[in-house]
Amino acid sequence: MRVAPRLGLGHLVVFVVVALVLNAQFTWWVVHSLRDNRERLEMERQGAIAEARRAALELQLRAEIAARLLTEVPPGVIPAVGPPFVELEVAEARPGVRAGWVEEGGKIGFAWPQGRGRLAIATLDPLAPHRWLEAVSPSLHLVERGTPPAGGLPRVEVGPPLARFAVSPDAAAWAGQLAASRRRVVLVVAEGVLFVAALLTAVSLLWLVLRREGARERQHENFVSAVTHELKTPIAGIRLALETVLSGRVDDESRTRFLRNAVHDTERLADLVEKVLEVTRYTGGAHRLRIEVDDLSQLVEDEVAAAERRASALGASLQTDVAISVRAPFDAEAMSIVVSNLLENALKYAQGEPPWVRVSLAVERGEAVLRVEDNGVGIDPAELETVFAPFYRSSDEVTRRTPGTGIGLFVAREIVVAHGGRLSASSRGRGTGATFRLVLPGATIDAGDELSE
Repeated sequence: MRVAPRLGLGHLVVFVVVALVLNAQFTWWVVHSLRDNRERLEMERQGAIAEARRAALELQLRAEIAARLLTEVPPGVIPAVGPPFVELEVAEARPGVRAGWVEEGGKIGFAWPQGRGRLAIATLDPLAPHRWLEAVSPSLHLVERGTPPAGGLPRVEVGPPLARFAVSPDAAAWAGQLAASRRRVVLVVAEGVLFVAALLTAVSLLWLVLRREGARERQHENFVSAVTHELKTPIAGIRLALETVLSGRVDDESRTRFLRNAVHDTERLADLVEKVLEVTRYTGGAHRLRIEVDDLSQLVEDEVAAAERRASALGASLQTDVAISVRAPFDAEAMSIVVSNLLENALKYAQGEPPWVRVSLAVERGEAVLRVEDNGVGIDPAELETVFAPFYRSSDEVTRRTPGTGIGLFVAREIVVAHGGRLSASSRGRGTGATFRLVLPGATIDAGDELSE
C-alpha cells in the first residue's frame, strides 16, 4: 500500500512563513528596482541637459574668441576675412550700429571701429555655429529659438551673439533611453506578475494537497472502520458457534450446523485478510509481476466457475460469453485476483429481479476486452472514477449496508495498469446497473485451438 507523505499544521505554518518572507523580499526588490529605474532616467535627463548647457557656453565662447581676434588687428588695417567669417565690409558708421555684435537682415556680424567714423563689419558664416556644435558634441542639435521641444527635453538657449539659437539634446537618443526605461519597468512588472502567479500556484497546489490528504484520511478512516466491522462480524460468529457447541446444549445436527457456520465465517475472515494483503502486494510497484503469454479464456472460465457457488447462494445467474483460446500476456496469479474482484463486486451489488451478472471476453483490434455487467444498484456518473480510489465507498445507503472494504477495485486497477492495460466503469446512474471493462494489449486468438474444437 502506497503511503504518501503526510502534511500537517506545522508544514502549513512553515509554508506560510516562507511565503510571507519571500513576498516581503520580492516586494522590496520590485519597489527598489522601480525607484532605481526612475532615478536612473532622471540622471540621464539631467546629464543631457547639462551637456546642452556646456555646449551652449562653448558656442558663446568660440564666438567671443573669434571677435577678439578681429579686434586685435591695429586700427586702419583691414584684416583678411577667414573662417568663421565669410565677408568683410568697411563703411561709414550708421545710426544704430555700434561696435560689437550686430544682426542685420538675418545675418550675424561683428563690428569694430576703423577710425574717421568708419566701421568694419565681418559677417559670421551661418554654418559656423552648427560646425562648432558638431565639434563639441555630435549628439546635440542647434535649432532656432522658439522651436517646440521634441521628446520632452528642455532646450538650452545660447547667449549673445547666438541668442537666436538654442541647443537641443538628440530626440532619437532620448527616445531610446525612454524605451530602455520602459523595458526595464515592463521586465520588473513581468517578474512581479510571474512571482505572484507562482506563489498563487503554490498556494493552490498546497490547498489541493491538503484537500487530498483530508480525503485520504477520511478514506483511511472508512477503511479502518470497514475492516474493523468486517473482522468483528466473523470473529463474533465463530466465537458464538464454538461457545454454543462447547456448552453441550445442542444435538448432533445443530452442532454440525454451528461448526459449518464457524467454517464459513473463517473463510470470510481469511478472504478479508487476503484482500488487505493484496493491497500491500500489488500496489506501489512492490510486487514484481511474472507476465507470460497464457490462456486468458481459461482463467476467466475458472474464476466464473469459482463464483458460481456464491451466485447460487445469492439467487443470481451468471451468464458468460467467453471467446475460446484468447491468449494475452499477463501474470496469472494477479489477473485471477482482478477477475475475482470484478465478479465479487458485480455479485455483491446485483440486486435486480432476478439478479444477474454477464461476463464476456473477446479480442478487439489486438486487445483482449473483458466486460463484467450487472443489473445492480449502478454508479453515479460523478463517481465512475472515484470508485477506483483506495478505501473509497459510496455514501449510498445500499452501498453502506453492503459488506466491503473499498479496496477490491483499487487493487484491480493497479494490477491492470501494471500490465499496461485499462480498467474503467460505466453506468447510466443509480439503479441501472454497471459495466466494468478491462482491456489488455497484445491479445490474439489461437487459431489451432479453434480448429481443434
